[in-house]
Amino acid sequence: MSKITPIKKNEYLKLMKIEKNIFGKKIFIDQLKNYLNEGSIKIWKISTSKIIGFTIFYHVSDEIEIIRIGITKSHQRKNYGTLIINKIKKLNVKRIFIEVSVENSQAINFYIKNGFKEIGIRKDYYKWNNDRIDALRLLFEY
Repeated sequence: MSKITPIKKNEYLKLMKIEKNIFGKKIFIDQLKNYLNEGSIKIWKISTSKIIGFTIFYHVSDEIEIIRIGITKSHQRKNYGTLIINKIKKLNVKRIFIEVSVENSQAINFYIKNGFKEIGIRKDYYKWNNDRIDALRLLFEY
């Protein structure tokens, strides 16, 4: 059984390890604290017997912008990301936005499977080493 709940301060290091495992870089404690000090940003964890993933998102009025969803590699493709998306959808909002690298076909397919539609491209949005990569803008709308 899994639970999705807000992250606690004593769990920051676990979230940083998951971030590094998934994305190859770690989010810094100061960045996490800044996120949590902003009232419109939410950080949730998903756990079974331990934390297996997280999401960071802005929630302003009737819109959400997902900053990141990360599920540990050993728990990917087991529906945990969809559980997070479904919980976000229950927050009484009209629109949910996300931006994904155009090169991340696995994430793009995940969001489309969960009802998101492509709405545009942000040219050169991500910086990866010395390269610039476009972001695909996606929207879930009620």
